[in-house]
Amino acid sequence: MGRFTSVVIGGLVSLGICIEAQASTSVNEAYGQCKAEVREKLGEATRVKLKGSKKYKGTLTVQLSVVPEGGPSQRLQCKVSNDSLVLVTNEGTPIS
Repeated sequence: MGRFTSVVIGGLVSLGICIEAQASTSVNEAYGQCKAEVREKLGEATRVKLKGSKKYKGTLTVQLSVVPEGGPSQRLQCKVSNDSLVLVTNEGTPIS
């Protein structure tokens, strides 16, 4: 019985690590896409820093701190779901 229990616990731990690794990968991928989009819209010299993320009903929201060259710092949200990506200000105004 002890061997069976240790095998089950080992399997559950491995499963938990795999799920956690997949979640962090999706945040990293979303951050990379958002960073590229911000630099395309605001200029290549724009500094972008990840401030947080959350996932709700299939939409991953990445919160960014953005400093355009020669401009003031601002906070943006990048919403990624399926194949769409939307950049918005904290007030909810889309950035075009």
